[in-house]
Amino acid sequence: MSTRSFIAVQRDDGVYEGIYCHLDGYLTHNGAMLLDHYKDRKKLDKLIALGNISELAPKVEPDPKFEHSFDYGKRQEGVVVAYGRDRGEQGQESKKYSISKLLDRTDVDYIYVLDDTDKWIYVKTPAREFKDVKTDLNKEYKSMKIKRPKGYYGFWTPERIKEEMKKQKQEEM
Repeated sequence: MSTRSFIAVQRDDGVYEGIYCHLDGYLTHNGAMLLDHYKDRKKLDKLIALGNISELAPKVEPDPKFEHSFDYGKRQEGVVVAYGRDRGEQGQESKKYSISKLLDRTDVDYIYVLDDTDKWIYVKTPAREFKDVKTDLNKEYKSMKIKRPKGYYGFWTPERIKEEMKKQKQEEM
């Protein structure tokens, strides 16, 4: 089961331009990764220019010296997987929305927006009120009683939380 998201940037004209992301749309993956790796509008524009993606990653562009495709065995680690660039699909371009049309989307679980103040905000659908990604990500880790591990993007199972708690307690000693 995938957690679908929409990743957008608020443009100067008030329009929201963005792309669909099929996998890992939850706060501790895509939310954290957007905070850590997509604060720069130029980099975010490169991501959006790819069109719809299967998987968000820290790097937008693959190393041209190596193969990178949609196939699992041929993906470069840490590189975005895009439907158009990496699988050759047509019609994967970014979409533009007004705020009301953006919030009407029912095909995604999360909507992430880099707003006009360069702050990442989000909505967990069907809610219609934006929240601050950084604040809620911090709250989520606080509720798990662990510190956010640097460079970790993923889903937290109860077992994984226990492992991380143990690891962090050992590091404190």
